[in-house]
Amino acid sequence: MPLMLRKEISEEEFYEQFCNTTAPHQTLLCFSLKEDDKTLWRLWGHAYNNPSQCHAEVLVLRETEDYLGANIPNATKFSIIWFLSYSPCHLCCDEITNFLTKCQTKIEFIIKVARPYYFSNDQNQKGLRMLKRQGVLIKMMEYSDYEECLYLFVDPCSNFTAWPDLEVQSTAHKIIFHHLLAQEDNTLDAHSFPTNDSSSVHTGSASDFESHILVNKILPEDPNKTPDKKDEFSDIRTPQKTCITQRTIEDGKEVKRKLF
Repeated sequence: MPLMLRKEISEEEFYEQFCNTTAPHQTLLCFSLKEDDKTLWRLWGHAYNNPSQCHAEVLVLRETEDYLGANIPNATKFSIIWFLSYSPCHLCCDEITNFLTKCQTKIEFIIKVARPYYFSNDQNQKGLRMLKRQGVLIKMMEYSDYEECLYLFVDPCSNFTAWPDLEVQSTAHKIIFHHLLAQEDNTLDAHSFPTNDSSSVHTGSASDFESHILVNKILPEDPNKTPDKKDEFSDIRTPQKTCITQRTIEDGKEVKRKLF
């Protein structure tokens, strides 16, 4: 099924869908909803695009809206966290905006993204800027975010193993992302860039980054379709594990995957 509640993803799914140096043809969304002053999740699970029918973001928004409408008093504040294998397209950005506009509760919305989805598309750029204006926090995933995602949605006893060029690709994605969002004001926000790297990638254009920095850059064939219109998995081999840091284990203890 495209949407699964209270169900972890496998390690194979995690590494195939979230590896930022490849381009799978599916979009995977891991999500959680919790009350702002609570530690247990009210709602959680994961979703894939329903081929030719519905994007993963829309499936999760519908489930979240139904749950809030049926269970939650209007005065409660909630936090939503998404881990997405691709950034939302402009249509999904519209859906998120509509959800926040209609929602009768206060929502803190955080979206962590493994890969850009056609950042060069003007409509996608406008959609992401619109989310930014709505107060949605969007960031490209880095090492600690992949650790967190695996800990929360795969298995808390699993250890994260970084793939080659994870950090190089993550940095390139992050710079392109902030560069394109900053175009709204024709100004680059220096605070959005890594402060410990003085290489020339900080001053290049988005096209320079795409052509010279991105590792094994592969894009879906049709920019008007989401990357997951193929519902078959390729051959998967899970990377060998290394030891997880104590920091990740301690940080994740406060948000276990449970429902009231």
